[in-house]
Amino acid sequence: MWNQGGYQDQGPGGFSSPGGFGTPQGTQGDRKSRNRAQNVLPCTTAEILSAAQNDDKFYSGEIELSQITIVGLIVAVKESPTRIDYEVDDMTGPPLEVKQFVDNDESVPEPERIAALRENTYVRVYGTVRSFGGKRNVTAFKMVPVMDMNEVTYHMLEVTHSHLALSKHMASGLSSGAPMNSTAMGDNIYSNQDSGMISGLNQIQNQVHTLIQSNVTEEGASIENVCKQLRGVPERSVREAIEFLSSEGHIYSTIDEDHYKATDS
Repeated sequence: MWNQGGYQDQGPGGFSSPGGFGTPQGTQGDRKSRNRAQNVLPCTTAEILSAAQNDDKFYSGEIELSQITIVGLIVAVKESPTRIDYEVDDMTGPPLEVKQFVDNDESVPEPERIAALRENTYVRVYGTVRSFGGKRNVTAFKMVPVMDMNEVTYHMLEVTHSHLALSKHMASGLSSGAPMNSTAMGDNIYSNQDSGMISGLNQIQNQVHTLIQSNVTEEGASIENVCKQLRGVPERSVREAIEFLSSEGHIYSTIDEDHYKATDS
């Protein structure tokens, strides 16, 4: 289906990741100086499985795989009252285990329980990379069924583009002598690095995301506050933008449905 370089086990010279994005071994000092993509990074399962690990952090090349998104086919589902375990296969390597923690015990009303997605369903997963018992997995904070199969192809292009863009940005930063911290890395991998705006979002959605992202309070930005700052933009348009950003995994609700934080905050 796709071959992003395949999945390769660790060899004596280091790690190998899909698409030619090598993950060489390095010292602990090297790892500390590496950088984390600030928002959600598109990945393949092979890239996650072959990423280098340092303590509880994972690296593809110089980029920390913190919050990621993958797209693949659910090939196995296992349910329990507190967790749903999936195996997701994107055809770049072995299936990857995805854990979604839920509260589905008997005290929770049936309509409020989170239903498991079915096998043979394509899904987009948003989550964080973890390792338990020496086995890599993704702890999902959002899982969305793929409704348009074009999204599967788009995601693979997105993976390639994001890594090339980040690599180019890092190389230009090093050549200019600028310190390579997370600020120098710029916006998330979906971002248009020239404009600082997230590709695929319209102007209002980008403005709403920027305001929510800049809020550093524990409860996040309120819809009321966002509307006040975006004078001239109808409240309905702001709410529609928030609903879209939430469904795409860019933001999440906090204390209630009127307060939101960005996933990269």
